[in-house]
Amino acid sequence: MVCLPGTQPTEPMKLPRVFPPIWFLANISLILALRRFMPTPLALPEFHLVAGQVLIWSGVVTVLTALLSFRRHRTTVVPFRNPETLIRIGIFRWSRNPIYLGEAFILAGLCTKFDQALPWLILPLFIIGLNRLVIKWEETTLRTQFGSDYAAYCANTRRWL
Repeated sequence: MVCLPGTQPTEPMKLPRVFPPIWFLANISLILALRRFMPTPLALPEFHLVAGQVLIWSGVVTVLTALLSFRRHRTTVVPFRNPETLIRIGIFRWSRNPIYLGEAFILAGLCTKFDQALPWLILPLFIIGLNRLVIKWEETTLRTQFGSDYAAYCANTRRWL
């Protein structure tokens, strides 16, 4: 049985098998590999480079804003550790998972910038993997730790956007 600090040993909790930063980097690697070894040009309009950069920088700003919120509220950003505080303000008013959302923007920006079809298959893989392998566990942990406060937060804030 896994009992994380701040939790009661009520039931066994299996930790997810996917570490989110590694999952993100693995998906970037897949996009780069598909672009290099299986090129599938889309022939997007010329502005695809700018659109890709806008998405990438939007993702970077989203991730950094969320990380600053974690720091400001003195709670952990390390996956699979129990947070000390439930953050519901700032960027967390619009998304319960702004770091993952920002990473999805970055992946979408890479796909757009590279003007390739196959890398777009990676984005749903990234999102489905996070939903099933990480977010499900995180939400269970938060529901256990923060109870009705977390339920109210979920009722008012979407998981992604």
